[in-house]
Amino acid sequence: MDKDALKKGAWIVHRQHGVGQIEGTEEKKIGNDVHRYFRVKVREGVYWLPVKNIPDYVRVVSSENQFQSVLKIIRQAPEEMAENYKERERDVAEKLENSTLEVKGELIRDLQARRMTEGMKLSALNERQLDALRMQFLREMVVVLDINMEEAEEKLDKALRKSVSKLAAE
Repeated sequence: MDKDALKKGAWIVHRQHGVGQIEGTEEKKIGNDVHRYFRVKVREGVYWLPVKNIPDYVRVVSSENQFQSVLKIIRQAPEEMAENYKERERDVAEKLENSTLEVKGELIRDLQARRMTEGMKLSALNERQLDALRMQFLREMVVVLDINMEEAEEKLDKALRKSVSKLAAE
């Protein structure tokens, strides 16, 4: 990640916390050491991100072009997921280790298709994962495309309907 991009006002994405905006930096004393942290405001509150050691699972928000590319991926036919819920949950967890927008888009598409397919179900964990992924994706879309939540939901739902329609055509 380009650390120069991280400054007051910058938008970032954290794998757990989702989309947040850097409000500035603060020093925190831990034991006898003083460390510098970015203060990041997210919808649910605030978290502190170490300035020196930014984890791999934190990234700057995607570009508008990246969002358009991911919406194209979402419109594609979904990929089949494992029938066995434990295997599927393991596969999803592995993919969630990679916090790229593309991976999130593919997971949203594939989990949504499974949810919508007659006779198939998602586990309770997969349902929560899909809801969390969807919300993170939408919040990032709102920031990047400078649209409101309703418009973001409309764009995502339209892409998902196109994807699911390709399932029915097969």
